[in-house]
Amino acid sequence: MSGNNHITDPGERDYPVEEKDLSEDQNEHLTKALRAVRGNPSAPPAMQDLARKMLSGRLELKDVLDDPSGHRALTEGISGMRESWRSMAPQDRQAVRAKVEENAAEAEADGVSGPRSDR
Repeated sequence: MSGNNHITDPGERDYPVEEKDLSEDQNEHLTKALRAVRGNPSAPPAMQDLARKMLSGRLELKDVLDDPSGHRALTEGISGMRESWRSMAPQDRQAVRAKVEENAAEAEADGVSGPRSDR
C-alpha cells in the first residue's frame, strides 16, 4: 500500500447502513439522515456521535436504545424537540404537520413505507 492511504479514525469511517430488517430504500434514507445529523453543527454532539457510531458500523439500529450513550442521546434529543414544539406558534405547528404529511405521501408514492404500515 502506498503512504498516501490514510486510515481515518474508526468513528469517522462512513459505511452505508445495511439493517437486515429494513428495505434497501429505508437503509438509504437512514444512511442519508445519519450523515446529515453527523455533519450538522446544530445537532447535539451526542446525536452526532450516535450517527458516527452507526455509520462506522460500531452500533446497529436495534442496539441504539441498549447503548447508554445512544439512549441518552435519543431521549435528550426528543426532549429538545418537545420543547421546540411547545414554543412554536400554532400556525408553525400546522406548517410542520403539513410538511410531514406531504413527505409521507411522497414516500408512499415512491413505494417507501415505514416499519409499520398499519397506521
